Amino acid sequence: MKGRKPDLNNVAQHPAAANAERATAQQRADADGRARDLRPHGLGKAVIKVWDRLAPELILLGRLKAHHVDAFEEYCRIMVRLREARDYLDDNEWTYVTTGRHGSQHKSRPEVAQLNDDWRKWRSLTASFGLTPSDERGLNAAQGELFDDFDGF
Repeated sequence: MKGRKPDLNNVAQHPAAANAERATAQQRADADGRARDLRPHGLGKAVIKVWDRLAPELILLGRLKAHHVDAFEEYCRIMVRLREARDYLDDNEWTYVTTGRHGSQHKSRPEVAQLNDDWRKWRSLTASFGLTPSDERGLNAAQGELFDDFDGF
């Protein structure tokens, strides 16, 4: 490829993300403890693994608070379901063939439709928590309020 490569050290970063990267060991330990305190009871091992991996980072970023727990729990459950469905389909084929009066037809397994539905839910929740670069830019606090110029009304 031609052209100069971008300097990744010179990329504008969301202020909360910069603070999370500079978090001290004590702040990280506090976030880990807070994540354990917020974690709902009755989660499966796979869901707990996702929670424990992401919740402390979201706490450091200020995106996981007590009133967000239910939505984040659902995010973790959907992550596990997506992985399990993808693994199942990889092991058992994504399609099957039926033969009838119209000849052979290749059809998607019903699990593919469930995977697609779960992916749409997952994508919506990633946007809510700013878990992709574009979603994180959308949560930028520096954008201001939509109507902040109309304080006199």
